[in-house]
Amino acid sequence: MAIMLFCGTLAFTACSKSGSEAQSKEIPEENRAMLESDAEAELLYDDVFNNVMGVNSSVAIGGTGVFAERKSDPNAREIPCFTLSWEFLNQNDSFPVVVTIDFGTGCEGWDGRVRKGKVITTYEAPLWQAGAVAETTFDGYFVNDIGVAGTHRIENLSTATQLAFRTKVISGKLTRPNGNYVTWDRTRVITQAEGWGTPWNPADDIYHIVGNGSGAVHRGDKVNEWTTTNIEPLEKRFSCRWISKGKQAIQRNQGPQGILDFGNGDCDDKATITVNGVSVEITLK
Repeated sequence: MAIMLFCGTLAFTACSKSGSEAQSKEIPEENRAMLESDAEAELLYDDVFNNVMGVNSSVAIGGTGVFAERKSDPNAREIPCFTLSWEFLNQNDSFPVVVTIDFGTGCEGWDGRVRKGKVITTYEAPLWQAGAVAETTFDGYFVNDIGVAGTHRIENLSTATQLAFRTKVISGKLTRPNGNYVTWDRTRVITQAEGWGTPWNPADDIYHIVGNGSGAVHRGDKVNEWTTTNIEPLEKRFSCRWISKGKQAIQRNQGPQGILDFGNGDCDDKATITVNGVSVEITLK
């Protein structure tokens, strides 16, 4: 999910601030890189979560991510182009099991994203079971030409009255074709806000996400580090490919704080970043 500036990639000037003085202001390059990179990492590793949860109901919830039915998105592509392989580590039909999603050399999903390479997940138990853990690694995995690496971990924290998961990105790394890259670590807790009464129908599920993280963006010889703190829970619907609501505060080391706002709940690819009172709308891809 590359991030494309809605106002243009060169000027990066304010879209919504009123007044000629505000319109002439620009968000500093360091903050722009930081905010872009954190939003990109959030969405790409959220995509991993959806795919790990989506394989089927024997190992997880089923029907999410690349496994979602086309009816959940009228603009979706139709035919899956990936393969699944299963390796039972003890004996057939028992846990732990390793599931590999192989996107080959290039596979356009129903959501329009092109993935290639392998996503390899070890499920210690079915993820719908309290206490279950699934850990994911990557083998030559790319989304829209962005290399995705590191370890993604899901832990089921659910109780009798609340479905919840903790996810961790450990030594995450996103690499662009030009060699620029982002390192990212994040821990968050995901709780179900709606859809609890229909556990086998994820289409009506809405989740709230809170958590903190840190990262560094490497562009040429420049390195900018940051930390993130949740201000308002992020909202993610399994029927929508985007995070559609919520705010993150992003603090650049030795620099001003930025706010990343994912919107008011509409399912769209828009977000707003604000630094020192200057706001810019960006498009997430």
